[in-house]
Amino acid sequence: MACPLLFLPRLGKEAMGEKVLIVDDDTGARECYAQLFRRNGFEPWVAANGAWVERHLEQLKDIRVILLDHRMPGMTGLELLKRLRRGGFRASAFLISAHVSPEMLAEAERLGICEIFHKPVRSAALLKSVADALAQFQEEDFREKPSGIP
Repeated sequence: MACPLLFLPRLGKEAMGEKVLIVDDDTGARECYAQLFRRNGFEPWVAANGAWVERHLEQLKDIRVILLDHRMPGMTGLELLKRLRRGGFRASAFLISAHVSPEMLAEAERLGICEIFHKPVRSAALLKSVADALAQFQEEDFREKPSGIP
């Protein structure tokens, strides 16, 4: 998999240092996504499977974006997200899949998947969607803080 050399300077403040969890069993894809996010001001965290994520939940509590491959050994990206949502995980979730079925779409919608990206993923679209999700998180955080508190 060739890694894109894409930079989107307009991502700005919402991307700076934000953690993005990338869960994909394909080492090349995982590292490619990590490189893309790193080059655009994010802090990528990578996991090869859902079991790793479940073992490290405490370290991942401030994750605001998760990028999930759908087909992985052990459990699918949607199965992992379902387990995480039961535990209160509210990060924006994006799914990557080569094959989308009506059942998958229904489950993705139920679990609050922001967007499903079809392989091969267009880097610019992925970055823009993640930046938009982070901007929405920042708006929600701002609205939830009492006035007068920085």
